[in-house]
Amino acid sequence: MVAEALVERALETAQQERVTDVRAGLGYTCVTLEGGGCGLAYTFRNELGSCCGILDAAGSLIGRNASEILPWAKESNRLQAAVGLAAVNAAINHPGKDWDRGNILNAFRLQESDTLGMIGAFHPILAKITMTENIYVFEQNAPEGSGFYPAEAIPAHLPKCGVVVITATSIINHTIDGILPHCKNAREVCLVGPSTPLCPEVFNKYHVTLLAGSIVKNPELMLQIVSQGGGTMSMKPAIEQVLMRI
Repeated sequence: MVAEALVERALETAQQERVTDVRAGLGYTCVTLEGGGCGLAYTFRNELGSCCGILDAAGSLIGRNASEILPWAKESNRLQAAVGLAAVNAAINHPGKDWDRGNILNAFRLQESDTLGMIGAFHPILAKITMTENIYVFEQNAPEGSGFYPAEAIPAHLPKCGVVVITATSIINHTIDGILPHCKNAREVCLVGPSTPLCPEVFNKYHVTLLAGSIVKNPELMLQIVSQGGGTMSMKPAIEQVLMRI
């Protein structure tokens, strides 16, 4: 299980650190740790329901050991899982490393003959793809008339794809474990988005070849943006988009 492996890795580096802030925003969830780490995870606000999104522990998270919060990444409660993954990313995605930077479209070397599979519709990426017309886009709830495929079609079509782009939100809703086995024929498997844990030690076991995530360079500003309902575009002043090839 991907989430379990990520939690184990994060516990190795940050289990003794304390949580210094938690913000569950409408767009993203953000967690900061006393070691200076700041991590993000997508908030599934439309899947929280009327009560299951409420955290019984709300008001008591700051000051807890990270070891108490990190395992939440494995929970079925979407908000708990987001808090847990944000804590994982705070422990793993450190700004001090010499990260690669660049356009993800160039990074995964899409060719005219390729078939592209995309789990989650990344419209900015789709708008710039001109190298191939062979594209399968899968959505949990594919809008009628969109041309997208429902998640149930993944086993039939994803094995045809030579390049696969997977949203890191699939870690939060735990669909990633059912997706990755169908990527075995792909030469490139890319995990993308601000929720991406930059952890090659975990993903190299799953045939993932590229991690395209974000490093928070201004935690204080990020906390404000998340608290005020900011999404991906709003976060740009506080983050740096980075690439890690596995």
